[in-house]
Amino acid sequence: MAHPAVTAFLRALDQFDRSKTRTEIFRLFCEMAYCALAKRASPFSDQRDRLEAQYMDCVGRFPNKDDVRRMPEMMAVAIEAIAGGGIDFIGQVAAEIGALDAGLGQFFTPYEVSRLMAEISLGDTARQIEAQGFITVSEPAAGAGGMVLAMADALESQGFDPARHIWVEAVELFRSTFHMAYIQISTRGIAGRVINGNSLSLEVFEQSYTASAPVFYGLHGDPFAKQKDVARRAAQAEEEARARTRELLHSTAPVQACAVWQCD
Repeated sequence: MAHPAVTAFLRALDQFDRSKTRTEIFRLFCEMAYCALAKRASPFSDQRDRLEAQYMDCVGRFPNKDDVRRMPEMMAVAIEAIAGGGIDFIGQVAAEIGALDAGLGQFFTPYEVSRLMAEISLGDTARQIEAQGFITVSEPAAGAGGMVLAMADALESQGFDPARHIWVEAVELFRSTFHMAYIQISTRGIAGRVINGNSLSLEVFEQSYTASAPVFYGLHGDPFAKQKDVARRAAQAEEEARARTRELLHSTAPVQACAVWQCD
């Protein structure tokens, strides 16, 4: 049975002008909600300008402005449900109206299943959080963000704040589900970055920080500072080794030694 908030959302969806399907209206809602939330969270003025223009473009697709005025009502329903935890709200709505494309590998996983998977995969993360103050989570195929929500709920049940103790890097290939994932992850109060891109090719089409990202940065700084420092020192050591090799090859050392050390 659908969650009461999902039922209320669907009821509001059915009040729109019938010139568009429920799926079209829902996807436009998600795009507008994404623009509104990501604009408030973005530290970049050029991105804020783009999001404002994108939002207004969506508004222009509704000839009946009463439909536009219904959006805040639907947004309020969605935010209240998502912020409270314990539900994959957007995913459930998408499944109810048939907005997921099975041909593209888009399926709705019931929240209870996601929560069980999160509990199993997380294991004992408390020790790691106590040691460094946070954990980082990578979700290479985020979908509508259901697994990230379940993970945050599981950690919150252990006493950890998703805004202070978790940093999530969530990647989603398809633009429509990227919007859904951002809405849910940001509204749930999870710190991190949501990326519209390809995890295999490492292409990035668009990305936005969540509203809680500044809270996390204020407490811990860059969550990948240690890894970046290790990579920087490794690159520096490699360059120094190459420099020594070049120096040796241009020195008066015997030809045999030069052949041994030749690597450029």
